[in-house]
Amino acid sequence: MISGLAEVASANEAISHWLSGFRQQCAKKLEELGDIAIHSNKFDDAIGYFSTILLLDPVDRSAILIKRSIARARMNSWEDALVDADEIIRLNPSSHKGYEGRHAALHVARRHVEAVEAFDTMLSKLEASSDERVRELRNRYTDPRLTIRHIVDQTLRHMPRVLIDTTTGRLCDKKQQADVFYALPIYHELLSSVATESDHTRIQSEVKNFYRYVMLSHTWESEEPLLQKVEHTTVYELEASPTHIKLQRFCSLVRSLDFRWAWSDTCCVDKVNHVVLQESLIAMFTWYRGSSLTVVYLRDVSSQSSQFGDINLRGSLWNTRGWTYQEYVASETIQFYTGDWKPYLGLALPNHKESPIIISEMEVPGISAQESALIRPGLERVREKLFLAANRQTTLMEDIAYSLFGIFDAAIPVMYGEGNRAVGRLLEHVLTGSGDVTILAWTGRAGSYNSCLPSDLTAYIPLIPPHVPPLIDIIEMDHIVAESRSSDDVSLAMTLYDRLEELPTPSLAASRLRLSGIVFCLTNLVPVSGPNPETKYRVYRATSSALMELTIKTLDDLTGMKDLCLVNPWIRPLLDQEFSKDTGALDKATQALRLVARLRQTFGALLFIPISRVEHRRVAADALIMVQLRKNISLTALMDNIRTIEVR
Repeated sequence: MISGLAEVASANEAISHWLSGFRQQCAKKLEELGDIAIHSNKFDDAIGYFSTILLLDPVDRSAILIKRSIARARMNSWEDALVDADEIIRLNPSSHKGYEGRHAALHVARRHVEAVEAFDTMLSKLEASSDERVRELRNRYTDPRLTIRHIVDQTLRHMPRVLIDTTTGRLCDKKQQADVFYALPIYHELLSSVATESDHTRIQSEVKNFYRYVMLSHTWESEEPLLQKVEHTTVYELEASPTHIKLQRFCSLVRSLDFRWAWSDTCCVDKVNHVVLQESLIAMFTWYRGSSLTVVYLRDVSSQSSQFGDINLRGSLWNTRGWTYQEYVASETIQFYTGDWKPYLGLALPNHKESPIIISEMEVPGISAQESALIRPGLERVREKLFLAANRQTTLMEDIAYSLFGIFDAAIPVMYGEGNRAVGRLLEHVLTGSGDVTILAWTGRAGSYNSCLPSDLTAYIPLIPPHVPPLIDIIEMDHIVAESRSSDDVSLAMTLYDRLEELPTPSLAASRLRLSGIVFCLTNLVPVSGPNPETKYRVYRATSSALMELTIKTLDDLTGMKDLCLVNPWIRPLLDQEFSKDTGALDKATQALRLVARLRQTFGALLFIPISRVEHRRVAADALIMVQLRKNISLTALMDNIRTIEVR
């Protein structure tokens, strides 16, 4: 009897062992099928496989629960997924797996704040594990906060220091701009969604979209709302006044166009803080270039105006101001609004810069609007930039120079009160950086910075400086060169060419100019007329052994002056390096003879008087000093006159 019972017990144990093994084999096979189903995005099948495993009382119940939780989350069954995750946490509170599932379920539920909390708890469980292999799993995860904050910081770095939040009307500095983003649901969604793998493309897209901003371009009026007035209130709470209403209407327009951030030079720049002001003046071109839109407010233009009305865009006050030139050139997308805040001429285009009407009205004689639109920051197209600025005015003398800092990419200290020295310091940067000697091609009054620089930019209104000899027609030039081969010493011409080609470009530092060229000493200076009672100008007739007789008209009293000289500094144009593109294929002798032909053209010379043994001062002339070489001047004599002078 006892023996029989023992046999039954042994059989039952064997059956139990077999059943346990069978269940484990089934569970293993079902788990494999479930994993395949997940990878095939057949989540419903996967959930069925994993649910069956749980009925078989698996060895590691938590491992199966997390897989079912993930499958349920991907099926958007987040409530069931959350139940599984919480069951895992109940079974093993120290494990990270339950919080991994909780994070996935809450992310699908769009409960992103809770999802991030679950993710943080998961990381802490991984770090606290006693199992080294589990702790190593922590390296699979990145801190999404660092990634997102880095992208936010990089985006804000190139934006204005202060912006208006048009939803609240409050001024926000960069920290506040960042904090606004960090408080948004999209921030927590990004934190939740990029927890395991940082999606830089999506983060950058979301951040860039959020920080789109709109710039205001307008003309200042009295009683504009400054930063100190707005920083303790909101734009929308300012008391009624024309300038306050302008700012309010601008912010309301920006908000209606689905932008959150706005910038106005009235209240977004702390003009009391010199460092901030300096940064803003230099960075303003970049800010306008980086904006999603620039709104131009034409306060003196009516919505009833026509393209040919009394006051249109072309004749508006905005189109005469110095700062607005930079703002128009820098902005990629612009919309013009009239004094009653209606689109100019009813234009419905998202970018008015593309309108043929706007293009026509913004054209300046000599430079088309299309060419103006191609202007970029830097030291290229110098004369064009100066010409366009010369037609503009500013209230403060210094601003005509400061408004060009961005266009010329010039990081120059701002010093209000310096007068026309601001123009000199700007031109010093441009001349030294570009080597463009045509900056010296002007008539009128000299500035206080250096006698070779004008007192204001109106001196650059001639787009093509008449000082520089024009190109000779190619047929005529070929004829001149052919004749010169028999009459001129070709070897001397080539030597002259080499000497001039080796000359350094002009450089200006600490208001001292080093200028190279061909120098002609004046041998006789005779007054023709005394100072004009109205203009105060004096007229002189001068001669030189190398030049034809010439006339000089200047404010300076040159009576009794000695050692005056005229300089031809237009070396690069003479060498055909700036104005001709076909010289590279010419032989050296032909290039040299072309140079001699151009030297014999009439040109505008610069007049200098010595002020010390080594320094000179340019004598500003009211009219071009047009000179021409004598026919019998030798090339040797010209080479003897090549030198570099220092000018104060």
